[in-house]
Amino acid sequence: MTAKERFEDYWSWGGHPVVKNRFLLSSVYPMVTLITSYVLFVKVVGPYIMRNRKPVQMRPLIVVYNFSLVIFYVWYLLRGALFIPQMGISLFCGSLLRYDKDIVEVVFFHAYILYVARFVELLDTVFLVLTKKFNMVTSLHVFHHAIVPVFGWFGFRSETSAYLSLFIGVNSFVHVIMYSYYAIAALGPKYQKYIWWKKYLTSLQILQFFVMTIYMNFMYIFGCVESISIFIFSNFLSILFFFLFINYYRGTYNKADKKEDSGNNEPKKTNGVLNENGIHRGSITHRGSISGSLPAAYKNAVKKKE
Repeated sequence: MTAKERFEDYWSWGGHPVVKNRFLLSSVYPMVTLITSYVLFVKVVGPYIMRNRKPVQMRPLIVVYNFSLVIFYVWYLLRGALFIPQMGISLFCGSLLRYDKDIVEVVFFHAYILYVARFVELLDTVFLVLTKKFNMVTSLHVFHHAIVPVFGWFGFRSETSAYLSLFIGVNSFVHVIMYSYYAIAALGPKYQKYIWWKKYLTSLQILQFFVMTIYMNFMYIFGCVESISIFIFSNFLSILFFFLFINYYRGTYNKADKKEDSGNNEPKKTNGVLNENGIHRGSITHRGSISGSLPAAYKNAVKKKE
């Protein structure tokens, strides 16, 4: 038996056979190939290709892409909620394999759809590279997109409990909010006044990891975890992302607030591109109006025009 066969055999004792034999799950190679290609393109190949080229104009495509993901996650949440009355609250504790075969296959296939969607979401970063918004291709962004499909592969090959379904539901709700933000931002400058709430989106992301870390450990205490390996993996990622997003929050919003308080009116640039997709973070008030980050002459001209 080869090393590859031993590896895949070890990760075949759990999960559901109908799902774990599907595309992107039957072997570790497709997942590894896609994730490796993604990281290489967005961090090395893409920036190299685009360094002397003009940004690709693809706003309509990006708008449709983001709104499509909003619709998908709303549908996913509504469809997933139907499993609760069918299977009861015990859906969140213990092996799914004790339930009727047909409903278990539907539940696992529903999770598989989300797994495939995570690969589609890799296009987020590809669009950023092609539009030359390199400042937004942060290490946290790339790591977050890359590690989730990796976790999904191991989960499908071992876990048979649905305790993570609550985590998936909460995360899907956050994705509805997140892609709504991206979709509105992609509509253009005149819509920027409607996305003053990104700071609160980041706070929501931090909150989800904090709450779900506590939840998962309670599930372990209550004996709802089937795969110890996946529990450790998911717990590690949840705690790691909790601190990474806190660090991102401090580095992004606290610095912006201090800069605004200091009276520095020059918007920060990274690679020649204004932060926040062409707008200066912190320049939008709670009413969506332009604040003191603009030069006085420009504000006077705006007042006269009004």
